[in-house]
Amino acid sequence: MPIRALLMDIDDTLFDFQTSSRNALSIAFRAFGLPFTPEMWERYRALDAELWQRFERGEITKEALYVERFRVFFAEYGLEADPEAFNAAYFRELGDQRNFMPHCEQALRQLHAQYKIFIVTNGNTEIQMRRIAASGMAQYFDHVFISEQLGTKKPEKDFYDKVFQVIGPARRKSAIMVGDSLSSDMQGGRNAGIPTCFYGKKENADERCDYVIEDLLDLLPILEND
Repeated sequence: MPIRALLMDIDDTLFDFQTSSRNALSIAFRAFGLPFTPEMWERYRALDAELWQRFERGEITKEALYVERFRVFFAEYGLEADPEAFNAAYFRELGDQRNFMPHCEQALRQLHAQYKIFIVTNGNTEIQMRRIAASGMAQYFDHVFISEQLGTKKPEKDFYDKVFQVIGPARRKSAIMVGDSLSSDMQGGRNAGIPTCFYGKKENADERCDYVIEDLLDLLPILEND
């Protein structure tokens, strides 16, 4: 059956989360009077990624993750700051960031003319809704599904089951999962029993990826030829 429904991740698939996160952290560190170097940014990224993978495996709650990443980070660098207060400051700045992946608006405009677009994200509900509302892209989204609201998360099959309960069980036969994460999006698509499209470098793809794109504009030809 031809693809008619796109389940799309949002961070680092549509919205440039890495740029937004780096900008928000820079502002928060400055507000707390703390240093923030390029090397520190790379370490934070690695630590944050490790904790999100633990979250996906059910080893840590999202609330604990938010605090733990800064607790560990501050301890490693010998910095004095309250991790919970710092995370709150980071979140305030993150919600105000407006950064997008290349050709995001053009791709969404073209895709939405032919397909239903459903956002599926594990991100923080308040922040994601703030960013979506201010992005100008909400008009292209037919529904937004956030893990906190569903009570489950990607890549769990239950997350996708709940999505299809809302958008219609029949859509599973014509859906595809599009995202940048192998462990969350590609594994999630596999668990849901739908094809997957990895947004990232081809050399980083694995057997969980049915398709690979390195630019959002490459998605439309794949769908048209499916």
